[in-house]
Amino acid sequence: MPERTDHPMTETTPGATARDVGWTSEYLESAREVWSLPITDEDRRLLWTDALAERWGGGEAEKVYAAVRAFIGRSLDAVGFVNVRGLLSPAASDADLSTALSFLLAEVAGPVPQNAQGDLWTVLRDRDGDGATELGFHCDTCDLLVLLCLQPAADGGGTTKLASARHVHDIIERERPDVLALLKEEWRYDRTGRAGQQILLTPILFTQDDGTVGCYYQTRTVRASADLDARHIDALDYLDAVLYRPEIAFGLPLAAGDLLMIRNSRVLHGRSPYVDTPGPEARRILRAWMDER
Repeated sequence: MPERTDHPMTETTPGATARDVGWTSEYLESAREVWSLPITDEDRRLLWTDALAERWGGGEAEKVYAAVRAFIGRSLDAVGFVNVRGLLSPAASDADLSTALSFLLAEVAGPVPQNAQGDLWTVLRDRDGDGATELGFHCDTCDLLVLLCLQPAADGGGTTKLASARHVHDIIERERPDVLALLKEEWRYDRTGRAGQQILLTPILFTQDDGTVGCYYQTRTVRASADLDARHIDALDYLDAVLYRPEIAFGLPLAAGDLLMIRNSRVLHGRSPYVDTPGPEARRILRAWMDER
């Protein structure tokens, strides 16, 4: 598993740390070994047996796990997300996959409720044709978003889109410092009804304790729940326009069995529209929200 050390630093922001990479789509395409790891059939078998039993039996499985665990940590630190290709067989039951994933990721993070019902694992699928609508860039309310693809969309749509908070920050700082100043102010998010009673006050872009650029954004929620004047609407419009620039919005299609983990504080995500075929070929994604250990 090769390590790449020539991560591009963002030149526009003084004091950028080695962990804070403002990547572009072009960089991610050229450096897949930094964030994408393929799993062989034999390694998958070894991991599955021990993960489903929720204990390490010793031997090769633990060696495979150690390598995967190290890669996940490096990728999350380097670019804020990681893609492990073919990690688990989607032919297993949702319950067994949840058990195995919880065990494999236990040293990294633990699941937290996604809703008022306390669900730790949910299966995302098209509901009443909502998949035909683009899902705008946003951040979920947890440290790590975990997605395991069970079945990609029949039409090839439903591509996950990723954007670097650092790179978005630096572009807006260069082009519209007035917009950046507004985005660093507190914004009101009324999430009541999605995860119980929940009002959040937070900047959209901010500096975290470790010096990295942090983000929290949900375009539909903030536009619906805040009293916005023309300047604030302009700032949101400009942010959305930057996010959808080709060099910013990196499209990542997931195959059945692929794992994607996204650090919400550094990477925004969205999803392209798709149209499904009803039945077993319909798109299904197993999702967990996790907080880091």
